[in-house]
Amino acid sequence: MSFFITKNRKIKIKEFLENAGEFTTLIFDIMRNTFKRSFSVKLFVEQLYRMGVQSLFLAALVSFFVGMVMALQISVVLDSVMMGISQYVGAIVGKSMVAEMSPMLLAIVFAGRIGSAVTAEIGTMKVSEQLDALQTLYTNQIEYVAVPRFWAGVVALPMLVITADIVGVLGGAVVTYFIMNSDPIYYLERAVDVIGLHDFIGSVIKSTVFGAETMLISCYFGFKTDGGAYGVGKYTTNSVVCSFVTILISDYMLVTLFSYFL
Repeated sequence: MSFFITKNRKIKIKEFLENAGEFTTLIFDIMRNTFKRSFSVKLFVEQLYRMGVQSLFLAALVSFFVGMVMALQISVVLDSVMMGISQYVGAIVGKSMVAEMSPMLLAIVFAGRIGSAVTAEIGTMKVSEQLDALQTLYTNQIEYVAVPRFWAGVVALPMLVITADIVGVLGGAVVTYFIMNSDPIYYLERAVDVIGLHDFIGSVIKSTVFGAETMLISCYFGFKTDGGAYGVGKYTTNSVVCSFVTILISDYMLVTLFSYFL
């Protein structure tokens, strides 16, 4: 019995090391193919439009209502502690939206919408042998498929997060005016007072890291897809789950790191 347990552990360790090696190789291949003269700006712009511009409305909608909900809940809690202290809602909503909520929330939405689509696209190309056809035509799979999507994700997510920072704070201002009957200008002044340059820098760094992680994971599972339509669904689900977990873990690590340097 112990023999089989030991053997299974060895197999799992071997699979883990193989997957880690393949993932690392993908990272180096993307970096190496990025700086080639044959890098397609056209494909990059197409992917950037799809990931960024076409996701802008969803990002704004999500952040707007998150800002509204945060302002409403925080005002209720603060007034329950001390009447009148809800005047600091703008400071709390502004700080939390820029420093934490917008990067993490938009990264999860991005992974669910864009990351899953990237994995499904590449996986479909894999099982339908389109990637093999590219190789037959002497076209580098990584350069043609992965590189434009990777860099588009790295650029698109910070753009969406910056938009979400602004819209989320404005969402809280709407609640302040219509629900709390307070002065929205005072709310915005409080928000601007507590939001520093380091908060925006941290927000951009976080979103850049999250975008890179999501695209790497999505491309990796896309290239590993096999087993036909069932395999596409399976690897797409694995990609999204892995992206969510990675985003949450790296978010904690980045927050800890920023506490020392920002």
